[in-house]
Amino acid sequence: MSVHPEEADVVAGITRCVTELGLQGIKLGPNYQGFDPLGAEARLVYATAQRMGLPIVFHQGTSPVRSAPVRYAHPLVMDEVAMAFPELRIVMAHIGHPWHADTIAVIRSIRTSMQIVSANFYRPWQLYHGLRLATEWNVLEKLVFGSDYPVATPRETLEGTLAVNRILDGTSLPRVPEDALRAALEREHPGIARHFYVAGRTDGWAE
Repeated sequence: MSVHPEEADVVAGITRCVTELGLQGIKLGPNYQGFDPLGAEARLVYATAQRMGLPIVFHQGTSPVRSAPVRYAHPLVMDEVAMAFPELRIVMAHIGHPWHADTIAVIRSIRTSMQIVSANFYRPWQLYHGLRLATEWNVLEKLVFGSDYPVATPRETLEGTLAVNRILDGTSLPRVPEDALRAALEREHPGIARHFYVAGRTDGWAE
């Protein structure tokens, strides 16, 4: 589901989505939706999600949209959210690109956080840099697969992400451990769906 924290009946809306529609998580994009991710209205959504055991996927990272405030999507915001709601399951999209180091610093310290590896493979150096940081800081296992469909299909994302080391030919740079990366991408995480569907379609999913 997605909700807007500033709607007056937001808690009732979340409850309906869970009890009547069977939905199991929330997607929020504070920069696109135009709300303060640290504001009182947003905190009510976080408290509700924490109480109901719902993970929240946050858009994290830059945006080409001029009217989307970058500060609302910076990964350091999630550090403050997690301190206020320690049992909230936080899923940070796009490894917070281009702020991979800040994303890694945040998820390393938050027991309930994960990061989605979507929308990175078409920037090869950014992908390599982010996954090497995740490797060196021992949080590679906290990756969650996501494709950013329809920008890229699941197959394109999986193949492109697993090809992270191809830019290293002729260099002595350290490799991202491919077996560990594949295991992380294919692992199912309790309470967090590994496959994301759009209108019932699974275009190009590589089983």
